[in-house]
Amino acid sequence: MFQNISMKQTIFRAFITVMEGKVPEAKAATRLSNGREMIRSVSVTEITRQAHINRRTFYTYFHDVYDLFDQLEDKYADDLDQFIQGWEDQSDPMRAISESVGKVVDYMSQNSRGMKLVSTIDTTIFTMMIQNNVKRAITIFNDLFDQGRLGPKVTPDRKWEFDYTVIFLTSGFAWVCYDWLKHPDEFPKEKLKQLISSTFMGAYKLVQSDELLNPSQLQEVLKTAGCRQM
Repeated sequence: MFQNISMKQTIFRAFITVMEGKVPEAKAATRLSNGREMIRSVSVTEITRQAHINRRTFYTYFHDVYDLFDQLEDKYADDLDQFIQGWEDQSDPMRAISESVGKVVDYMSQNSRGMKLVSTIDTTIFTMMIQNNVKRAITIFNDLFDQGRLGPKVTPDRKWEFDYTVIFLTSGFAWVCYDWLKHPDEFPKEKLKQLISSTFMGAYKLVQSDELLNPSQLQEVLKTAGCRQM
């Protein structure tokens, strides 16, 4: 099993390396309505040559180059999804959330080449990540408040304020990471962790104090921190 994972990783890395040289050329040559069309420019032969394997080995793991790309997308989505699990089971949920933020940023940093490539070819995966994370975050936050672990239970008349705060916060977090992925050298990784974690805590305090987190507030935080406008 471990050998299979290792071989897949080798093929993934080879695909990323080959694609990195193809993306600028493909973008310049065509006006793509679908970024996935760029995958057409990559052949199995190029990938196997880069990975130092034969074609038979490639087809042991993938049907074709499109299947390879889909599996790479799924891997990133599944890996990132695991970081937001288990918040509600921790004795200190807010600390667990803060630690999860750090893990997400570390993971994106470690896999920046591949994730940047995937986001260039197909932004759908990031949209899905945002949607899934927002839904799960709202459910988790609601449960934690209902249990009295983060503060008083959210009353029905303030439900929309609470949901809006969590939606904006979670979506903002996802898009800040997406933007940072394209310009990692312009904003230190550790500073990004602090920014996102402090924003989570700020939103939590706003919810507790009956205030509403709005777009202008977060934009001001990003501006003060020196983060690129999205």
